[in-house]
Amino acid sequence: MFGRNLLICSFLSCVVLLSGSAVAAGPNVEVVVGPDAPPLETLAAEELAAQFRTLFEAEPSIVQSESNKAVPRVLIGSPETNPAVKEVIGANWPKLSKQGHLIRSLQVNGQPALVVGGGSPVATLWAVYELGQHFGMRYTAHGDQIPAVKPEFKLSGIDKTLEPQHKQRIWRTVNDFPIGPESWGLAEQKQMLRQLAKLKYNRLMISVWPWQPFVDYEFQGTKKQTATLFFGEEFPVSGDIPGRAAFRGAKVFTNPDFAKAKNYEQMTAAGVKLLSGIIDEAHRLGMRVGLSISPLEFPKEFAAVLPDAPEPHGLNKLVIGPGPEQTPQDQQLLELVRTKIRAYIEAYPDIDDIYLTMPEFPAWVAHAEQSWDQLDAKVGLAETLKYQDAIKAARERKTIASGDRGENAVKGNIAAIDFLHNLDPNGRLFVSPKGHEIKGVLTAMDPALYPIADKLIPEYVELLHFVDYTARRVLANKELLAKLPPAAAKRSMIIVTLADDNVGVLPQLATGDIHQLLAETKKLGWAGFSTRYWLVGDLDPTLHYLSRASFDPGVTPKSAYNDLFDGICGPGVSQRTTLAFEAIEKATAIVDKHGLGFTFPVQGMVMKHYDSSPAPDWWKEASDAYTEAMVEMYRGQTRAGKAGRNYILYHAKRHEFAVTYFAALTALRAAAEAQKAGDKEKAYKEMDKAVEALYNATKCLGEVAVSNSDRGLIAVMGHYGFRPLMKEFDRIEAEE
Repeated sequence: MFGRNLLICSFLSCVVLLSGSAVAAGPNVEVVVGPDAPPLETLAAEELAAQFRTLFEAEPSIVQSESNKAVPRVLIGSPETNPAVKEVIGANWPKLSKQGHLIRSLQVNGQPALVVGGGSPVATLWAVYELGQHFGMRYTAHGDQIPAVKPEFKLSGIDKTLEPQHKQRIWRTVNDFPIGPESWGLAEQKQMLRQLAKLKYNRLMISVWPWQPFVDYEFQGTKKQTATLFFGEEFPVSGDIPGRAAFRGAKVFTNPDFAKAKNYEQMTAAGVKLLSGIIDEAHRLGMRVGLSISPLEFPKEFAAVLPDAPEPHGLNKLVIGPGPEQTPQDQQLLELVRTKIRAYIEAYPDIDDIYLTMPEFPAWVAHAEQSWDQLDAKVGLAETLKYQDAIKAARERKTIASGDRGENAVKGNIAAIDFLHNLDPNGRLFVSPKGHEIKGVLTAMDPALYPIADKLIPEYVELLHFVDYTARRVLANKELLAKLPPAAAKRSMIIVTLADDNVGVLPQLATGDIHQLLAETKKLGWAGFSTRYWLVGDLDPTLHYLSRASFDPGVTPKSAYNDLFDGICGPGVSQRTTLAFEAIEKATAIVDKHGLGFTFPVQGMVMKHYDSSPAPDWWKEASDAYTEAMVEMYRGQTRAGKAGRNYILYHAKRHEFAVTYFAALTALRAAAEAQKAGDKEKAYKEMDKAVEALYNATKCLGEVAVSNSDRGLIAVMGHYGFRPLMKEFDRIEAEE
């Protein structure tokens, strides 16, 4: 009898446990798409189903018409793409732009339902991601973050309609340097693109350089022969460098998609495959894709077809441009540029846009006044601006490119724009082999030419403006932005620097400055923005701000920070993390103001500070700000939930890296002072401190590395920092 009762109790316990397990599994939900749903709406349905599984342990089924009237449902699309949406919302569907999207609660068959849709298929996809945001999902550069507090499954009471505040939201990728997306293989590029879709970016700009392995062409017997990454530098990562475990036994750091490429042909094949994969994925996610090139720069082998071309210039002297012997009407130069542009278009026939970038340091200035006269005769420049007034404005402005550099910049722009006016007389250069016209975007027109931008640049060409290196510097010169005529402003986008390579490898944020800058451009009627960055790991607060503020004018940096970190880490944590990020913004501004180029990731990055003069006061100011950020991050970590603690640790270690980096440079400077004073013992001790601090700084990075940008930074620190420092330490030790 006793044994029988035990069996019954055990059976009943199993029933209770199984019943509880079934309840805990989450709700059944139907996700309804149209029978002829566009691919982006099918993707939207799949993404919503995946989010519901993650958030609610739900059991969603994707259907083309309702099959179970007793379950809640989510209707995906618009009245034009989904008959079910048309049936339930009908005339109540609002007038939406192609970027407008909505989430609206309804009752269908007595069950709660949601309409999740937009004015276009990609806007419907954004609506799905907005719903995820509503339920607590947070989208970061390295992946989705599940909310710290499990949300309630509730489809009622939601009524959101969103329209863009900034219509053009461009993400830049590839670019240069191992610390940036030049080091990302296709898998990492695709991962980032998926996150960008969730953050509602609608355009991608792939920025490439003449020496990179992304195109092949030949002109008059001279064949492109240069195909390299990272400005031709190699980064050995075996042996003694700190953080080497992050490389999993690799001997040299590189983009993984090029690891097996040994020669020009293999490098170029790998490059074309990579960019083609990026383009395909961006299109799959509903983005326009453009290729950014510098039309007047070439690998140095093309000096053979440019008579008297100047010496190669730029980092590691990899490129040449036209010289005084070539005029903007030079047929040889025009044909060379056409050949180069066609090579890119034929290699990537699916691109939608081509960005033509003005050289950063133009040397082609001899023909500027003649070019001005040519352009004046065509479009009447002198009615609005005189040549000498443009030169004066460039010299007297407060941007980095002022004085002689400013004068050369505007002269180089004038010659280059005159050249571009002669480039495509038949109107067929920018047509894809697939038949569609590729839209032109002119990048980095000199601000001294803004008053005549509507005359210089045809109305079918967009303008992407680079005013100065950092958002803080652009904001300090915001009066320049107002000089664009309204007709040019409405097709203009501003480049916002999220993290500058001149500020370098240190954690950076400029959300406050970006907030003010975008408010200014919106007031002036500009179309949107494009990002500029290298390291991406520190930028989640700014990325979250841009995503939210692009559709909600009430969002501020502080509200975005609170929304991001309380969502990931739990209520109250953002109080600490917001203080940390405000300190990072302060540190960024200090380095930008006093030490532009301070940690520029090139040879001599560390050893250029081996100087016997006293460390400047601003070093301590910046270090104190990074210390404050580090302390607040570790405080926040003690309050965060389990997943949030790991997320915060990444940022805390990056801030610890910065603090220890400054300690290394301070000790290095002290060692140089002791050397000068002849105190060899002190020089040895201070150099020992510098080595230990730089080792520990890099070790911090290795403890939390999650991306190839992180690993690229470790490689840079080893190659440009730790090894040169050790070499000098060994020399001093040998003298002891």
